[in-house]
Amino acid sequence: MKKTLLLLVALVMALSLALPGLTEGNADRQKVTIRFAQFGNSTDDVEGMANDPIKKAIEEAVNIQLEYDTGTDGFIDRMETELFTGGAAELFCSFGETDKIQKYVQEELVYDLAAIVNAEPDRYPILHKIMNSDEYKAYNKLYTGDPEKAYAFYSVFSFASPVYGGVPAYNKAILDEVNGGKVPATLDEFTAFMKACAEKGYVGYWPRNSKLTDWNYFNYTFAVPMGTSIMAPNGDAWTGFVQTGELGTDSEHWVLRTTGEESKEVIKLLADLYASGALDRNLGIKGDFDDAYADFAAGKIAAADFGFGFPSQYADFYNRPWKEAHPDAKTDDLVLGTALTKDGKYGTVYSLLNWISYHYFVPTSCSYPDRVLDLIEYLASAAGQDLIHNTNNYQYREDQGSEFWNSVNSAYGYNDGRCKYVWFCPMFAGGEYEVDFTNRDWWDASTHPIDNSRYWQDAEYSGLLEYAMGVTGQFVGDLVVDLPQYYTLISLPAEATDIRSKLADITNQYLTQMIGGQLDIEEGWVKYQAEYEAAGAAKLEQMVNDAIAAARASVK
Repeated sequence: MKKTLLLLVALVMALSLALPGLTEGNADRQKVTIRFAQFGNSTDDVEGMANDPIKKAIEEAVNIQLEYDTGTDGFIDRMETELFTGGAAELFCSFGETDKIQKYVQEELVYDLAAIVNAEPDRYPILHKIMNSDEYKAYNKLYTGDPEKAYAFYSVFSFASPVYGGVPAYNKAILDEVNGGKVPATLDEFTAFMKACAEKGYVGYWPRNSKLTDWNYFNYTFAVPMGTSIMAPNGDAWTGFVQTGELGTDSEHWVLRTTGEESKEVIKLLADLYASGALDRNLGIKGDFDDAYADFAAGKIAAADFGFGFPSQYADFYNRPWKEAHPDAKTDDLVLGTALTKDGKYGTVYSLLNWISYHYFVPTSCSYPDRVLDLIEYLASAAGQDLIHNTNNYQYREDQGSEFWNSVNSAYGYNDGRCKYVWFCPMFAGGEYEVDFTNRDWWDASTHPIDNSRYWQDAEYSGLLEYAMGVTGQFVGDLVVDLPQYYTLISLPAEATDIRSKLADITNQYLTQMIGGQLDIEEGWVKYQAEYEAAGAAKLEQMVNDAIAAARASVK
């Protein structure tokens, strides 16, 4: 039955190509009902939904009747049950799970969307461009082995700005007292500032550290400027590694540096800072978001890093803990620092903060998949993105603010000032940003989404965000290197999981003792290196490089 339906759909597509006057646009096409299922909204306000102007505009543009379906507890299971019993929503999603898309394809439960799009490229110009890009086909191949078949629309989660650490925020009063207001720009200047703070009774620096099991911020602040990494090879495949070749070429090569001699120098520096009181003696005991926040707000900590390379994190940090503790605060009470240099150079932060967050499907139980694709095509277009993101040609519109959008979104359980539609945003960007598929390729647009949030925040928050973006914009281009798209396709063998877990335990054990002074660094480092090798460090390094090479080859 399903194969017969697919053949009928293909016949309709062929006829429409042979008779171009048969269907000229959405207004001339069959009006159908499309149920769209999305997690986490509310549909309890029937009157508000009936008066929703955005829903009405979408319906008129595509000539459809929209029905919204949503929920939280049990929602995903219900969607899958409906799929298997033939009653699925005409457009629904999963959370990007590889096993689900493979299962749905094997059971012939979802359409090959690329076949429908490629049969009528003029009808679906945006989707045709997207689904015929090399990057999109790479995911097709990853999921089902066939690069030419796309059984879902892939939503990429990406931040609109790079996310990294190593950029401290300073208490300006302490900065003025200890350093004459000068913001440290080099690693040497920063460590001197930390020690000067300790002499005056302040903690020089607090890195977000999750009880000394997360070394990210120590790594960003101290190791990256020194050209190395103290991170255990856990998390991203390249964590703990340093690139020695040229990205995207056969010379591309990563070396595990966690236990290297340069990393030993970083630990010596941290141990010295800890012993002098420049680092908080309660590292590993004091909590980040309560104790450290409170101490920073109380003027006990001079500088802190909670990921201020992400500009909105700085604005959030100003509001809590600083303004929360100082109701009469001014925005210049805090100063955002800079990424530190060593020997006149920034280190390198490799960035690939994107992944597939959703798969959107059209079930084979739907008898008009072409009309569902008309909806997706419209929403992916400039007109559709403008409609749901409050823009004109991707530029924020000032005439329609939070008052308008609160009245729209409150029907679906949101009244938080966001000036965008709560439906459909995750379909094109997992972070719910706007994307410009009209002027940019799929991968480029998806990994460089448009963040309009600074326009609808209050004036103080927007000012903080603009300030942080201005500061980080001075060095981010010299610091952050975007990894090629094939890094999202890396697959390490199962054995790597066990090795990585063992190495992370070893790192936590040794670094804690060496920084805290319980273990002599020179003596301990030899043992540290030996345990790393015994646990399979060299084998893991080979696995990582082999996996990266395989991913690179898969997109050629």
